[in-house]
Amino acid sequence: MIIKKIIVGHLEANCYLVADNKTKETIIIDPGDDFQFIFNAVKEYGLSPRFILLTHRHPDHAGALKKIKENFNIKCLDVEDGDELKIGNLKITVIATQGHSEESVCFVVDNSIFSGDTLFKGGIGRTDLEGGDYNKIQKSLKRLMEFLDNVKIFPGHGPETTIGNERKNNPFLKF
Repeated sequence: MIIKKIIVGHLEANCYLVADNKTKETIIIDPGDDFQFIFNAVKEYGLSPRFILLTHRHPDHAGALKKIKENFNIKCLDVEDGDELKIGNLKITVIATQGHSEESVCFVVDNSIFSGDTLFKGGIGRTDLEGGDYNKIQKSLKRLMEFLDNVKIFPGHGPETTIGNERKNNPFLKF
């Protein structure tokens, strides 16, 4: 699996290009504000976008959605909990993780979780915005903590981490 992180927009959201090693078929996760950076990275790495996935619809994660759709002639998929998608030899599983927003989801690909604004290194997503709910995000975090310690977390902002690191060090995960 190929994972390329592109930091976009004034809120420095993480956009991810996730591709199959052999086919270069790619999903674009959270195409935030900077269309040109995303477009250039796709071309630079010789990737072949097949569709777009959003962890949630806040502008810092979806700002370039329209331009990405138009320029690559691809769709943004509406997904639900438990959906399974494929690109090349990669399987993507959708996990609903409400709390930061009503429609928040995470994407599990191999031994990695793309967590959007549900889980960060040392923190969790805000719940004081419209559609946010602290009790719901706590339930979502408990669901993520069912994964093994070595599972990698690729959050919507900031550096990567692991389930084990967050289980041990994240003050919001003291259930």
